[in-house]
Amino acid sequence: MTELRRRGRPSQPESGTQKGAQALERGIAILQYLAQAGGSSSVTDIAESLELPLSTTFRLLKVLENADFIYQDSQLGWWHVGLGVFNVGAAYIHNRDVLSVAAPFMRRLMLLSGETVNVAIRNGGEAVLIGQLECQSMVRMCAPLGSRLPLHASGAGKALLYPLIEEELMDLIVKTGLKSFTPGTLADLNQLKKDLHLSSERGYVIDSEEHVLGLNCIASPIYDSTGNVVAAISISGPNSRLTAERFASLGELVRDTAKDISAALGLNTPAR
Repeated sequence: MTELRRRGRPSQPESGTQKGAQALERGIAILQYLAQAGGSSSVTDIAESLELPLSTTFRLLKVLENADFIYQDSQLGWWHVGLGVFNVGAAYIHNRDVLSVAAPFMRRLMLLSGETVNVAIRNGGEAVLIGQLECQSMVRMCAPLGSRLPLHASGAGKALLYPLIEEELMDLIVKTGLKSFTPGTLADLNQLKKDLHLSSERGYVIDSEEHVLGLNCIASPIYDSTGNVVAAISISGPNSRLTAERFASLGELVRDTAKDISAALGLNTPAR
């Protein structure tokens, strides 16, 4: 924590961005300290342990309290981990639940398709890869977990897009734009909307070298028990093997796999 304090007392005036980053860093340090302390502590102990001024510590605690990350009990005045932290953790656990439920279906899909299987979620205006099972072929397509993909120009991204209502879809497109990555990218709004409509009707999307030259993908959305899209499952492979002639048969396989995962997550009604 010494390094934290040293950064908090610069010899030169700080910009607003630097001050904001420092406050965020200190706020995270407080949450980490509370977690290590069993979930609660006094403001004095927090300030002394993190080597922060008491006034600064109290101000940061009030900010965290307003965000519902911590709360102060009325009797001892100690600070405790709050519901906001639970909500963040629950979101992480929810993603882990999707992966744990999807795992056996991912393996079956990999064996039946012969291609790498991916699971992605939407984070803002991007799709984020959270799970992957590489195929057994010598030539295979894979990306590091945490990789970010454009929603309009990737298989998983379009699978997360097409279930959205028109207003949400347009809001995302306005914010992110339709950047071209390859000659195959659907950078025209009308083309993209037509493609998403077709994808919705058949239950799977096709990414034919729209994001990366030489790479084809097929994807379908995964729904939770309430009918909301929580993830997308896709297969990806070189266009020399995942050819246009295989799109229909593999698309049905991916679609059916997504339906099986959705059912395992508790979806009782047909996905929209």
